[in-house]
Amino acid sequence: MSEEALVRAVEERPGFFERLGQGARRQLTFVAAEVFAFAERGNAVIMGRFSTLLLRPVSHVFTLRFCAPLEVRARRVMERHAIARGPALKMIQAYESGVLARARELFDVDWRDPLQYDLTVNTERLSLEAGTEQVLRLVERPEFSPTDVSRRTLADLHLAARVRAALKAQPETTRLDVDVRAEAGRVTLAGTVSSAGEREAAERVARGAPGVQDVSNHLVATVIPIR
Repeated sequence: MSEEALVRAVEERPGFFERLGQGARRQLTFVAAEVFAFAERGNAVIMGRFSTLLLRPVSHVFTLRFCAPLEVRARRVMERHAIARGPALKMIQAYESGVLARARELFDVDWRDPLQYDLTVNTERLSLEAGTEQVLRLVERPEFSPTDVSRRTLADLHLAARVRAALKAQPETTRLDVDVRAEAGRVTLAGTVSSAGEREAAERVARGAPGVQDVSNHLVATVIPIR
């Protein structure tokens, strides 16, 4: 899929008919796989794309939110895009309402909640340089140093994300909504599918994903009777 389509899927407010489908969740699997890939390489700064919510379980990942009052942001948008105040406010509102709706739809959280972050920085009076100094000082703290456990956690999350993306990328499994977990190269599939063929296809696709050493298939084929 194009980057533009993926960004639109995670930043724009979903329409009525889209909320009835699985389009955004399918596209999020591709976004998540890339976020985990960048994070596992290390020495990375990832902005947006729900990276905070995706990477929160990894103890060495430092999560940060920069914010400012609406009028301050409007002035900055006006300067950056050379537009009037009205269009700037509309641009801010469209972005924030879109991300808020997506976060609620996909994660059932409010992305503005300060508890989702290790640090929230108000840039109304704090300069970029001062904020950067604080962030750099914090990321060098022992609390955010990678450990064997945190690296394994990230590797497992990345592998599970790759398998989910592989399942959504294949026509025969793209409609499946199954639970995928990974631990040290071993992937576990759980949930229900509509046929034995889908169960076999899911396992076949999962085994073909890079990094998968073994698959434990706990999928249950359930046929819903038609009345």
